[in-house]
Amino acid sequence: MNLVKGLVELIHSNKIYIPELRESILQHPKLSVLYEGFISGRFKDDEDAAQQIYNSTKRHSAYLKLKNNLRRRLVDAVFFIDTVKENYSDRQKAYFECYKEWAAAKIILSRNTQPAAMMMLEQILKKAEIFEFTDLVTDIVRALRIHYGTREGVLDKYHYYNELYHKYWKIVSWEDRAEELYAFLMVNYVQNKSLKNSIQENAMLFYEELQPAVEEFGTYRLLLYSGLIRLITYSSVNDYEQILKVCDDMLTQFSKKPYTPGVPIQIFNYQQLVCFIQLKDFNRGRDALPRFLALVEQGSFNWFKYHELYLQLAFHTANYQDAYTILPKVFKEKSYHLLPASTKEIWNLNLAYAVFLQREEKISLPQDDTLFKNFRLGKFLNAIPILSKDKRGMNVSILILHMLFLLQEQKYDDVIDRIEAVQKYCSRYLKHNELFPSNSFINMLLEIPIQNFHPVAVKRHTDKYLQKLTQAPLEVTQQTVEIEIIPYEDLWKIIITHLENSESKKDRSDLIKF
Repeated sequence: MNLVKGLVELIHSNKIYIPELRESILQHPKLSVLYEGFISGRFKDDEDAAQQIYNSTKRHSAYLKLKNNLRRRLVDAVFFIDTVKENYSDRQKAYFECYKEWAAAKIILSRNTQPAAMMMLEQILKKAEIFEFTDLVTDIVRALRIHYGTREGVLDKYHYYNELYHKYWKIVSWEDRAEELYAFLMVNYVQNKSLKNSIQENAMLFYEELQPAVEEFGTYRLLLYSGLIRLITYSSVNDYEQILKVCDDMLTQFSKKPYTPGVPIQIFNYQQLVCFIQLKDFNRGRDALPRFLALVEQGSFNWFKYHELYLQLAFHTANYQDAYTILPKVFKEKSYHLLPASTKEIWNLNLAYAVFLQREEKISLPQDDTLFKNFRLGKFLNAIPILSKDKRGMNVSILILHMLFLLQEQKYDDVIDRIEAVQKYCSRYLKHNELFPSNSFINMLLEIPIQNFHPVAVKRHTDKYLQKLTQAPLEVTQQTVEIEIIPYEDLWKIIITHLENSESKKDRSDLIKF
């Protein structure tokens, strides 16, 4: 299912309109149902699709035939992606064109139309060299070498393409080596982040090994993977200032290319924004955001991702009013409804935390605001399923948020009722090191009803947890930025202030009664 669904999403997202394809699908009612079902998300999986269309299982021969029929039509449609109309960089456009023409040339070659194929290959080669499609260059040169060496026997062309082949074979070998070393570091880093020192040592050795080739050739793939290895050298030990320097250097090197290297530019800009969050450097992050957004199409997935990072930066530096300005812009963006459900859940969670801040008078709303005024906690909690293990990090944020709203609304009986459920969740899911700060913070929240909501007693009995939070190792805190929507220390100050204000009102009320 993943293959066909991926093709459907590609065709649909690129707005490829091919009358023949559309007509051929509509002429077959079941094919049309399958296609539209994948677009709308009506079918969860093959089993669901087969059940709804044929009242059978995914192994039913008719369903397998139908799905294969759709797959073939969609593969044909991929070649009709309009790179002129779409917002692609010059390198992306060249990539599609070169590989499409390469496929056509190979088909022509198989039909023994040699002169036409060779002319096509020589034209593709020029563009492939400019845009550094080194794998493709190697394949093309190999075909040209055998042609001029055996079929036509043109000695000078044979020697030219033979030398070119060996040059690019060497380049591709270095590029493959760089890719291999980067993959080795990543798989070990992901598997065991506690080996940070050995990972840093390996990254430094690997970068030194690649450096001579980078200086000699400096191709797209070599620069990209060697740059990513340099990032690991410092990200493995959380040296964010050095990461920023590496990003600046890589952006400078890629800016010298005769084309727009969109992917590396976005990668290193993205890493810079992540560093600004970790360093709590709001000013540099705010100043850099327009530069980042200029690289992406408005409403694209990366456009939303950059805004999400900027929102995190605003939350983590207590620039709450700036955080507010992002949310209406995102929710009003016309492509918001096209985002994956999981991404929408993250945005709704961010909105809920911002509403909590607004109700604590940390955010001022303009008179025409509707986004915050229409927010309903019950609707939000019902819309986001919780306690599923694969969403553990997000669940922590939801549990904390629910407690915050109950405290804010002074629904103290409800807070007490939730203690047991929250304790069970903590014992089951919050034993992992990366969730250690969340565990400490939830323990602090649980002390509030235990201490009868009295701020002085709460502070006294939670001081040990607060110290653990403030002393948490950097490698722990940096892993929890997405889980810790607002820094726990900042949330705790807001909670204590709220409890103190509530206690003060209670005291005044008692005096009046007296």
